[in-house]
Order: sequence, then structure tokens, then C-alpha cells
Amino acid sequence: MDRALAGILIMLSAFPYAGIALGGNTNVPISSLVAAILVIRAAKYVPLLAVAVLFAAVPFFSAFIRLFYDPTPLQIIPVITWIAATLALPGAAAAVIFLRRRTITWLSWTLIGSAGYAVIQKHVFIEWLNTVPFAPLYQLPGYANLLPFQETFLTYIRRPFGFFPETSFMVGTVTLMAMVLIVLIRHYKMVLSPRDWVAVGLTVWATAVSGSGSAVFVLGAVLLAVLIPVALRRAWVGILGVPAAAAGAFVVANSVLTEREENFNWSWADRGSSIQALTKRLLEDPQAFWGGLGRGRVNEEFMAGNMPTETFLYYNPIVDVYSVTGRMIAENGFLVGGIAFLFLAVILIRSGNQVPILYGILHVFVWGVISAATITYDNAFWLWGCAGVCIGLELTKRWPDPPLPDGRRIPSLEEIESALDKDLQDSDNAATRTNEIHRTT
Repeated sequence: MDRALAGILIMLSAFPYAGIALGGNTNVPISSLVAAILVIRAAKYVPLLAVAVLFAAVPFFSAFIRLFYDPTPLQIIPVITWIAATLALPGAAAAVIFLRRRTITWLSWTLIGSAGYAVIQKHVFIEWLNTVPFAPLYQLPGYANLLPFQETFLTYIRRPFGFFPETSFMVGTVTLMAMVLIVLIRHYKMVLSPRDWVAVGLTVWATAVSGSGSAVFVLGAVLLAVLIPVALRRAWVGILGVPAAAAGAFVVANSVLTEREENFNWSWADRGSSIQALTKRLLEDPQAFWGGLGRGRVNEEFMAGNMPTETFLYYNPIVDVYSVTGRMIAENGFLVGGIAFLFLAVILIRSGNQVPILYGILHVFVWGVISAATITYDNAFWLWGCAGVCIGLELTKRWPDPPLPDGRRIPSLEEIESALDKDLQDSDNAATRTNEIHRTT
């Protein structure tokens, strides 16, 4: 049952519209409920339970600091949504504990379905059939409702978004999933199977055709992470493949920038201005800088006109900060929010402590771009699930797995040396026994 729930959690992580309405403008993802069950089932792992409790208590820690200068009480619904969102962190860790290397299979197939559908949606439904399939299913409080502006989307936007509320959400999720997949494969000393290559390839394809600004940054990082181990084993891949991948990433980035210049997109200006306005407010208000504004208060401050947006360029009314990292720090302050952010970054850099540090650097780079400047929604599962998987790998790294029956496991240098020493020792023992037999005879 634990393995089944863990697999279901990974699949649900790619379906944000699978949620329960909580008020008129908020939802709780079903993945959060499954994650809560898995955390309870894995409660005997004290570090995992401690992480779950500490992150759930983040709004309360910052509220305690604000008690000394701001008696405004916590809002219940925003706190519930914070707990529901951050349950992805211990939930993903529990999934790795229960699935271990089986996590690769579940994640790979989920990525194929999610990124693959985005590619089909773009080339078949939007470009060829000029329609958006399953439009009535894109309805959930807290996310965009597709039905009212379906015609506007087909006339002006025409960017794939897969099973997600918007293109940026889709790109951020599939690229983070691809990085986690690569880290898992490296952690378990395996090589990419044909299925895994398809998953990563569809991720690159979906990101390349998305037109998302994050593609300029994250596409090269994903390609580099997937090609490094192949280049180390086969020199010709390093000589030919890596430069070709770099050139391809450059072409995609250049096309995205060119398209944005020719067909102006206001989202970049609005996103950047919201982040700049929030930063200016925090720097001008020491109390907000250290203790935060409170969970759910950032949106209220924008709506009340208390953010200095007038000095920045934007094209639509800014009602919130369009950055999950910015919101986390603004709501909880640099004392609490900054520590939480630093913890996640360190966990990602370690990436289970069984892979080369370069993978950790690429992992935290992709996560930083997605969380700071791509995804706006706190409950995007893989913003927290990436670190959760790394925690699960940390907890299980002392539990060796037997080799896979299909031989995909790559032996480590220590294992090779141990096997050679054993062979030499067996040869010496055999020679000694032979000499004893000859002397006896």
C-alpha cells in the first residue's frame, strides 16, 4: 500500500487541477492529502517527521517575531494552504523511502505523460486543429479558468501549458522533474534507459516550444546534466554531443528572446516589477524585512496600494508578487524565510550526497530560476518535492540496493577494487592449495 500511495503521489504531482476547493479562490491539491498519509506512514523516520513539522510551523515562527511590533493575528486559510503546499517536501521524501529505485520508473512515466501531452497539445491541437482539448476540466479555485478566454488564447497566445494553469507552471514542473530524474539515476549508479531518454527528450522539446522565458536559463542546465555521464564514458559524445547541445540551447534561447521582442509579452514586465516593488518595500521597512508581513498579507498589501509599484513599469494591475521565493521571504521575513530558503538550497546542492557536486549545483540553479522567476503558485509540488526527494536519498543512502536484473547498475570504483582484491585473494588461495597438494603427492 505504501508503494502504491507513493506512486500515486508522483503521478498526482503533475496534475495540479486535481484538487479540492477551499473557498472561492483557494484549493488544496489531492497530492497534499496523499503526502500527509505517506508522512504518517513514515513517521518512524524522525528526521523526515522533524522536517514536516518545522516547515509546517514556519508561519507560526514568523508570527512570534511579529508579536513584538504587530499584533495582527494569523489568517487560518493561508496557513492551511502553506501546510498543504509544504507537505510535498516530506511527502516526496517518504515516497523515495518506500519506492527507492522504483521512484525512477514512476517519475519517468509521469514525465513522459506530462511533457508528452504538452508537445501534442502544441503541435496537434493548437497548431493543427486550432482547439484546446478538455477545456471544461481546467476549473479549480485558485487557478485560471480556461473556458472564458479560450478564444483569446487561440487567437493571441497559442503556447502549450499541458495539464497546468499556465505555460510557466508547466515548464517549471517538467524541468524540475527532469533534474530529479537525473539525480536519482546518478544516485543509484544507473544509466538512462530508453524510457528515461524519451522522458528527458520530451521535457527539452516541451520547454523549447513553450516560449517561456525560463527556457533561456534552464534548458542548457538540463542538457548538461544529462550529457555529462555519457560524455565521460564515450569521448565522442563529449567532443560532438556537448557542443551540439550547447548550440541547440543557444538557438532555443535566442528564438525565445526574438519572439518576445517581436510579439510583446507583458508578463515579463509585470513579474519583474512585482518583485522589484516587493524588494523596495522590504528594504524600506526594517520590521517587514526581519519579521515578514505575515502569511497571506502580500496580496493584501498590493491590493491596498501599500507597495511602491508606481516607480516600476507594468501593464496590468499587480495584485501579488509573481515569485514563490519572493513571497516566502516577504511573508516570513529574512530571519525565518531566509533560513527556510537556505535549508532547501543546501539540501538541493547535496542532492543525496552520492552524486558529484556539479549535479547539485545544476539542481539548485534550475530550482532557483523556477521558484524565483517562473512559477507563481506556492502549491506547485516540485518546488518542494525536489528537496524532499533529496532528503529521502539522504535517509536511504546507507541501505544498499542489490543490482538490477537487467544489469543497468554501474558498479562504483570501490566495488570494482573490492571485486579485484577478492579475485586476487581467491587466486592466491587456490595456488597455495595446489602447492600443498603437490607436496603431499
